[in-house]
Amino acid sequence: MKDVLTSSVGRLNGVVALWLARIATVALALIAVVTLCDVVARKVFHSGFTFTVELTEMAMALIVFLGVGLVTHQRGHIVVDVLTLRLSERARVWLGLVTNILSLGFVLLMVWRLWLQAGFIASKGDTTPILNFPLWPIAYLIAAGSIFLVTGLALHVLDSVDRATNREKSAPEAAERPFQD
Repeated sequence: MKDVLTSSVGRLNGVVALWLARIATVALALIAVVTLCDVVARKVFHSGFTFTVELTEMAMALIVFLGVGLVTHQRGHIVVDVLTLRLSERARVWLGLVTNILSLGFVLLMVWRLWLQAGFIASKGDTTPILNFPLWPIAYLIAAGSIFLVTGLALHVLDSVDRATNREKSAPEAAERPFQD
């Protein structure tokens, strides 16, 4: 079986997740610029921006949910392996399979609820209190970005199945990042 994570589907997932993370980077830069301008306005003009908090809240949501797909894809999550390093190689492979399946199930449930919540927000027509910006585009972007958390985990499940059924394959390293540019 071809390595799942380096297949064309795996590479495509990595490219899309990378571009979403780049959008999240722009959101982070926007937070920095708006916060800097707000601080300068408060110090120089004794009056800051009224919208800084709500803009920061929306951008932070985008940073998290557009960036999580790349972190998952690259196995970049923090891993505490104090106990698992004491297990045999095969036990770590099988534990990885079980945890990836459980994670995928939980994340599928979360993403389903995010889509339902986005639809609810859109149907209500919620807006931000100060800028009067509609919240539904942000809600749908969050739900769409989280899909790449699901696809990354699905690839990890397939990779874990491959490792569990092939005795010569070992458990992946926590810092294994096969898709870095």
